[in-house]
This record gives sequence, C-alpha cells and structure tokens, in this order.
Amino acid sequence: MSSNGTDVTIFGAGMSGLIAAVNLAREGYSVTVHEKEPGYGGSQLYNPSTHVTPLDLEKTSEYIGIDISPAFHQVLACPAYFHETKVMLPVNGIYAVERGNRPTSLDTLLYKECEGLPISFEFNSKLDKETLSDLPPNSIIACGLIPSAYEMLDIPYLPWYGWISRGEIGIGSYAWLWFDECISEYGYLSAVNNYYFNLLFSIRKVERSCLDKYTAFMVRNEGIEHPDWEYTSGAVPLARPDNPRLFWNDAVLCGTMSGAMDPMLWFGISGALVTGKVAALAITDRAKAEAEFHRFTRRFRENYIVKNQLWYRFVRPNVSAMEKTIKVLGVPTVERIGKLLEEGKLPFRSAIPGFSYLSCS
Repeated sequence: MSSNGTDVTIFGAGMSGLIAAVNLAREGYSVTVHEKEPGYGGSQLYNPSTHVTPLDLEKTSEYIGIDISPAFHQVLACPAYFHETKVMLPVNGIYAVERGNRPTSLDTLLYKECEGLPISFEFNSKLDKETLSDLPPNSIIACGLIPSAYEMLDIPYLPWYGWISRGEIGIGSYAWLWFDECISEYGYLSAVNNYYFNLLFSIRKVERSCLDKYTAFMVRNEGIEHPDWEYTSGAVPLARPDNPRLFWNDAVLCGTMSGAMDPMLWFGISGALVTGKVAALAITDRAKAEAEFHRFTRRFRENYIVKNQLWYRFVRPNVSAMEKTIKVLGVPTVERIGKLLEEGKLPFRSAIPGFSYLSCS
C-alpha cells in the first residue's frame, strides 16, 4: 500500500476514528476510513447501546473541536444496589449517551460532521494481518474492543463475559448499578432516547443462575424486565498496568484500543473522545501527542494496582460486607459522602481519561 504525506488511513468508524478523521480533514488531509461493519457506529456486537459517563461537555467539545453536547443527556438518577441495599449516586456532571448508527446517537452526530470534508468511507473493509503487515504511512487504528484486533497487534487484553439485552424502553435518562458475588464487575442498565442497554458482566464466565438472580432483582426493585438476553464476550485493554499506548510500530492507536480506559469501573467514552483528537495530533506532532496521551492516562497504573491488589482481592468478593458497612454507616451518610465527592471536597483521584470532575484532568 502506498500513500503520500497528505493521505491518512483510519481503521474504525466508531467515535474515536470519526473524531480523528474530522480533525485531520479540517487540516487539509485526505482521509480514508475503513470499517469492517456495513456502516459507521462501531461494532454491532456492542451497538446500538447506551452508556453513562462523567464528562465535562464544554471542555471536551472545545478540546476535540466538535460540539458533542446534543448527544449527551444529564442523568436524572442513578441508584447503586449492593444486593438489596440502595444508595443514590451523585449525578451532577454524569451524562447518558447513545452509541451506534441510530439518528440520536453520538456516532451519527460525528458522522454528519464528516459531510463536506475530504473523508471517504470503505465499509465492509476489515483490518487483517495482510493489511497490518503493510500499513501505509499516517495510519490510525481505532478498532475498539474486539479480541481479534488485540491479538493481531499483540496487545494484552482482559477478556470479559456477560449477558446483554437492548431495545426500546419508555424511560428517560436513567441508570443503575448492581453488585453481587456472582460477578466480578456489575450489572447495569442505562437508558436514553427511549433506548436501553443492559449488561451483566464479569471477567469470569457468568452463569445463567446469575442472570436469573439479576432479572429477579430488576423486577423486584425497578419493575423492569426484558424478554431477550444474549450471552457474549469481549475484550478490554486492562490486562497490565502498562496497557496504555499511543503507538503500534509506526501506526497511531486511539480509543479503547489505546488503553485510554478507566481500570476501576471501565468508563471508556471520555477516553475515546479525547484520544481521537490526540491521534489526529500524532500525525502532525508526535511529541506533543505523546505528552497529551500521557496527561490523559497518567493515573492508569495506580488505579490498576488498586483495582487488582485491593478491590478484587479484599473488597469486591464480599458484597455482603459492603452492604453491612452501608447499613452501619446509614444510607444517608453514604449518600452525603457521595455529594462531597461530587463537589470535589474529597481527595479522590480517578483514572478516567478526559475531562470530568472525577478525573482532575
């Protein structure tokens, strides 16, 4: 494959790839975006989907040069359940967003930004080993959370397993989290634009009995049930404390592929947004891009260690102990602690890449 200095090749038409494409096209580059799916919006394994993320919309929009605020909706409420004990989480600066190719999604907003720019799309065009062995100059890889992509690039990844349900629903900008011993992570529902995404996931296989327990919890506590669930698996770049990386040989990485992901609760939206911009910067100024990438991922290692050495080993395996502690302290006290966190009055440092009140970036 050949290329001149004004051509850029991007693999992946999800949000980070689209942001990189828009920024480079505005600078006069001719951009070709390859996508293995039939259209934009990321993997059909995950999307359409909805997600909840802490985000400073103004700073993020300014940084990436695209006003993304129409796609993000303030979360109205987000309870966390420890078995049956309910704690209302702070929601200031917490937004729900839709992914995929529906008209109301973030990806659709970004795809429309490509209109009129020197950007061409080649759908049903996947990155394979042959292409990878002869990448043109100015290549960007934004292949998301697909295990085969990590394996091709020999990037360490952590496999996850879980049950997914998605579809239309008559509730607004809302979310919940559910913690139980039958999973290592959590169950969560998020809803926006009359669409929901419900995921029960873990770093070990999730038994059907766990799903049955979760669905019974949903009906009992939220009055919601879904008719269809699909068992699936995927990958996250959280296998090692040195997972974040901006470059693969001479190619640039962005999005979750680059490891710009929170190792604690697996927030990935904000990291994908900012690294789309960083990837575009890497084409023109490699050193500055590396500095920016380090700025956004600088707390990954310490939070990775906390998650793996403390949370997984001593805290997370015993939800009953967490539930008992909440009851001893009292739910109102725990919720007040959450408000202090929301107001920035606690010395908490998160590894969420990007701009949010939790990330201190």
